[in-house]
Amino acid sequence: MRPAIFLTTLTLCAALSTAASAAEPYQQYGDVPSADLNFLNKSSDGSRELRRSEEKSYDVEVWDTQAKKPLGSITGLSGVVNVANISPDGSKVVTAERTAIVGVWDAATGKEIRLLRGHEDQVQDARFSPDGKTIASGARDGTARTWDVETGKQIAVHQQQGGSYIDAVSFSPDGKWVMSAGNGWVEIWNATTGDVHSSTKIGSEDDGAYSTDARFSPDGRAILVMNDEGKVADTIPLMMPLPRN
Repeated sequence: MRPAIFLTTLTLCAALSTAASAAEPYQQYGDVPSADLNFLNKSSDGSRELRRSEEKSYDVEVWDTQAKKPLGSITGLSGVVNVANISPDGSKVVTAERTAIVGVWDAATGKEIRLLRGHEDQVQDARFSPDGKTIASGARDGTARTWDVETGKQIAVHQQQGGSYIDAVSFSPDGKWVMSAGNGWVEIWNATTGDVHSSTKIGSEDDGAYSTDARFSPDGRAILVMNDEGKVADTIPLMMPLPRN
């Protein structure tokens, strides 16, 4: 009977390991420091991974993590992709373009799905909401915006205070709020209406002289201020819960 018990234990451990892996939160570029400089992010189930190309500078590639081979590559519109992220379900890729455009691409083929136009200067960051239905973007025109992934329609526009740079954007865990960081300020605003919930000064207002990098904590209860190495330099608690409007 002992071998059967041993095998049952191994099976249970494997199942728990698989469940733990599947339960890992969806993360996007810069959320967690990585020693792999080419790694950008992966889908929620871990089956697809987004990486910078080792052969073509500024291209990004979608990899099948099981087969360990690329599915397709994305060059972007200007030949330079500032930031890219794969959607939670692994079906789409969003790119922050130097041409002031947010690109949405088919992850399997690399083909263009649609281009999101509205920014007036290069886009510094672009990422998906936790459910993959909305995109947030931030640019050097001093605005952050939200977009409907399926229709490409612009949902809300936020004007950042302090200057004309937005360096980073992130969604709250429930997807209802966006945090934009730039010009020494972190502002939290409603992803649907653009209404501002809070503004927190965390650095210098010198326009473009310093980058301002911050994001929601995984539980949405704090602002994580990041240093130049992508590590958490400060944690600022948020007034909780955030309003639901």
